[in-house]
Amino acid sequence: MVEDAGVVAPDRTIRLHADAPVHVCGDAARLQQVLNNLVGNAIQHTPAGTPIDVSLESSGGEAVVRVADQGPGIAQQDLSRVFDRFWRAEAGRSRARGGSGLGLAIVQAVVHAHHGTVRITSHTGSGTAVTVTLPALPPPR
Repeated sequence: MVEDAGVVAPDRTIRLHADAPVHVCGDAARLQQVLNNLVGNAIQHTPAGTPIDVSLESSGGEAVVRVADQGPGIAQQDLSRVFDRFWRAEAGRSRARGGSGLGLAIVQAVVHAHHGTVRITSHTGSGTAVTVTLPALPPPR
């Protein structure tokens, strides 16, 4: 997925940080959709050239995936609404730039269907990070 994003956005540095594979049980296509939505949002809503970091780790029996950018961030008053269907922070996310306001609502629904959590942190001027936590399977023997 990171390699695919690099093809779509060759002007970006998209880095993957993963020490080892982490296995989860779930719908592979839907989980890929989650990652595509998160990386796609980072590409779409940050200025050209803004680096994006994708990390994967195992922590306490959970798979933790984080997509972080160093873009303009999301205003604090908007953070409570980012998972609402059809909602977009108008200052930085116009229809001219695409999107229906469903991406993060879909991410949340898929993650919850997989018994996971999703949270977002952002500060205006210093970027946004979305963290998805899913139950991990034990490492293969």
